[in-house]
Amino acid sequence: MATPPEDFPRRTMQSGLDGAVLKFSARRTEDGWLSALVPDDVHQEPYKNALDLSTRLVGYALRKERENSTWGREFNLKRIQDGLKEKVRVREWDFTPDEQEWIMKRLSGLLE
Repeated sequence: MATPPEDFPRRTMQSGLDGAVLKFSARRTEDGWLSALVPDDVHQEPYKNALDLSTRLVGYALRKERENSTWGREFNLKRIQDGLKEKVRVREWDFTPDEQEWIMKRLSGLLE
């Protein structure tokens, strides 16, 4: 699979660290640096899912435009964005806010 583009947001590591003192969760990279970002293999999964969803949404958006000729493209994109946020809110889909923004940006580009 292709490497995620630079504009695709990278998630930070999630961890639970006990204690009263503020802690920093990180991993050591192959070149010895500390990073709070997820490793490349973990970064691939959300990218793959976002890429797939944005591609599928093209067909959905075009179908909705045909079925509802009074809806403008911006109105249709807003409805799709609201639906995406709702699916994330109810934990049906797992996308961060930055990933959701990337999906919508890519969808808009594919529809042009």
